Amino acid sequence: MDDAGPELQRSLAASRYSEDAIPLGHASVWGSWFCTKTQSWGFACCHATDREAKPCKPEALLATSEPEDMVSTPRREAEASSEAAEWLPRSSFETSVGFLTHSMQYFLRCWRSGLQDPTTARRLQGLGSGGSNLTSERSVDEAGRAVEDMCRKLGAQRLSVDLLHKLEEMVVSIGDREYAHANKIYMDLVIGTKKWLNDMPYMVNFSMSRQDTEVHWTPESGSHPVDEAGLRSHVVVLRRIMMVLQALSPNTDPSKNCG
Repeated sequence: MDDAGPELQRSLAASRYSEDAIPLGHASVWGSWFCTKTQSWGFACCHATDREAKPCKPEALLATSEPEDMVSTPRREAEASSEAAEWLPRSSFETSVGFLTHSMQYFLRCWRSGLQDPTTARRLQGLGSGGSNLTSERSVDEAGRAVEDMCRKLGAQRLSVDLLHKLEEMVVSIGDREYAHANKIYMDLVIGTKKWLNDMPYMVNFSMSRQDTEVHWTPESGSHPVDEAGLRSHVVVLRRIMMVLQALSPNTDPSKNCG
């Protein structure tokens, strides 16, 4: 997003460049180790789960141990920002967080670019539900704010590994234009596949065109991983972005499109 504020740019800088810079005083990046007991990310070098944990390297080494990545952060952040103009596969990133933030930035850029061409913009007409208009800059801005908040949550790295991998799988499918599979992952995320769901009430809203499906967990349904992470509305926005990208660039194989 070219007009994103400084705070969002810092959040989206969690690419394979800046996010993988080894902090001064540590021998590994934050997020290189996951504690299964506390379900928290941390440093592989000292197993500290506090991002602001005290350095674990000997004080004598601190003066000479500043990583090269920390010195070149401004330049690399600029490179990361420019890379959002093209799709980079998962293999281009060492971490899920960097890949997810890059992907959502790229998806929003495609949406905004699609609005500049009247021919492609017409493909978005009728996609929204509840009176939403996906052909306006305002709709992109609203999605951008949701993405900004989601990036903050991803940056905090407090998501379960399973949830993080599901989000990654959905985003990979969107980038590969495997929209039907991405939609299946969305349904797995917001409803789930476990047997106990038969006893847990939920409500599904379908638009007449079946282009915008939103799932709402009812109050008596209990906890849900997506709700615990505070990401339900964000995942709904991600699916909306998916439908926009499908309208702008559908798969040539109709069976791989959603709806």
